[in-house]
Amino acid sequence: MKIKTSRYENAGMIFLLSGLLFLILTVPFQMWFSIANITEMRPDTALTPVLGMICGLPAALGCGAGNLIADLLSGYGISYAMIGTLQQIIYAMVPYFLWRRLNPERDGSEFRLDSISRMLRFCLVMFIDALLIVFCTGILNHAYSVTEFFSVQNLYLFFKSFDAGLLYGFPILIGGHFLQKYLNNLHSDEKKKVFTVSLNERMIINTIITGIGICFLIGGAVYITDKMSAEGSTLSLWGQIYLFEMVAFNFYFALSMGFMWFTEKRIALPIENLAGIAERYYVEHSDDGQRREMMMACEKYAGDSTEVGDLARSYITMIRDMELYVDNLKSVTAEKERINAELSLASEIQAHMLPCIFPPFPEHKEFELYATMTPAKEVGGDFYDFFMLDETHLAVVIADVSGKGVPAALFMVIAKTLIKNQTQTGMEVNEVFASVNSLLSDGNDMGLFVTAWLGVLELTSGKLIYVNAGHEAPLFKLKGGEFVYLKSKPGFVLALTGFAGYQKNELYMQPGDRLFLYTDGVTEATDTDKQLYGRERLLEFMNKHNSDGTEEVLRKLKMELDQFVGEAPQFDDITMLMLDFRKHAQEETV
Repeated sequence: MKIKTSRYENAGMIFLLSGLLFLILTVPFQMWFSIANITEMRPDTALTPVLGMICGLPAALGCGAGNLIADLLSGYGISYAMIGTLQQIIYAMVPYFLWRRLNPERDGSEFRLDSISRMLRFCLVMFIDALLIVFCTGILNHAYSVTEFFSVQNLYLFFKSFDAGLLYGFPILIGGHFLQKYLNNLHSDEKKKVFTVSLNERMIINTIITGIGICFLIGGAVYITDKMSAEGSTLSLWGQIYLFEMVAFNFYFALSMGFMWFTEKRIALPIENLAGIAERYYVEHSDDGQRREMMMACEKYAGDSTEVGDLARSYITMIRDMELYVDNLKSVTAEKERINAELSLASEIQAHMLPCIFPPFPEHKEFELYATMTPAKEVGGDFYDFFMLDETHLAVVIADVSGKGVPAALFMVIAKTLIKNQTQTGMEVNEVFASVNSLLSDGNDMGLFVTAWLGVLELTSGKLIYVNAGHEAPLFKLKGGEFVYLKSKPGFVLALTGFAGYQKNELYMQPGDRLFLYTDGVTEATDTDKQLYGRERLLEFMNKHNSDGTEEVLRKLKMELDQFVGEAPQFDDITMLMLDFRKHAQEETV
């Protein structure tokens, strides 16, 4: 459950935390590190403007309350403590108004410390506030006749307030900056986006960490050196520490700011801008206006003779090459979509070329017939066909064209048409294949061929005359028996040579017999382990379901093949036809 807090509750929390933090940093320095009777060199003097600048009046009041309690605990009078409290509020609110004047943003980004310009603005705020602290403290000490307005203590206080303000403020602002980035990244829609730290941010962090380290090293060195030498006053010791730290830190910081200003303008910002261009290009490259804008942004740095210029020139080349690639890809995609649409239409045309109305001849009760064809691609090379030659003769055909796709489909149309036309002339089945073979082989430069099986069933007697041109042996079942492979001498495939020696075969079908025709896409279906479905599995399946209806058998067999293949792709067309002989034609008349 999300807990909602009011603006007043948030202000109260800031007030309490600021006062508590002020006391934690003040009381130990008053108790153990007192330098003079009134002026202590303590870190709370720098903490107040930083908290006030970020949190405003609640933090200012909190620091003022903490100062009042700390002064009362130290034994100062109430009037002095009240004046000190007022000073703390002023120290906090002046940076608050100055920072908002220098940074007009009001979206939380004004507290980001991610550029040299913001660092300089912060330095200016701390400098003015340090002057204000010294001015107020000098007046107060002079009014109470503690020290003169111009004193060494006030000089120490100025440098301590300014330098400590930088040393406290920079880590706080940077920490808040990265916390804000982390929270924004956490609540972003892009959950997988990587939390990044820019080159400029890294330079600022390293500079500040190095500066803090220098302060500690020099302070420690001065302290140890003083203790090893003749005894001096505590004020003199802390004065030396602050003096050496002030000189070293400010000298280092001035050099670092100059160096970072140069690297930010010539290296960090150009690289960040180029990185932003690349990211925007990835998201928005479909817009021509945005692409031109990104090209112009890259050209801004292309004249640079450094690696930044090399990178900008590479970006320009990349964008141009990418646009050319995208244009080509669009053309290829459009052409592919056009081809897919045409293939889809061709698939529909092919499907309608095959008989697809079942039962096909409702007036003929002598037989039941059902067939299916599942292409491996949009269009296939397998086909089946059945048609009545006259009232008492049924022709059934199944064939498989070599190859896949459009060439096989076109050759399939030619083969199907020739076989049907030649069969309807009244030729014997072996003569039909001899004629078709001659017609297909003429001009067959692509070397395609067809395996086919053709049978003509006489409905009055049950006589089946058939011929095989290199096709799979059908399965045949006698009434009350089991399926067996119908063995016959297969002839040569169609369309490769002028071979004419096809041999016809015959058998007599009795009511209850059934014939199953199929292409090699059934027996050669392959699973993920490269194992074939095979003739034995097919025979076992057909005998297991030999009493099911024709449509039910083919449907179950297709499901069996899909389960066997699993995730493996379908490499070949799967075509099946089943014929049940029910009764002789003469049984219809009495």
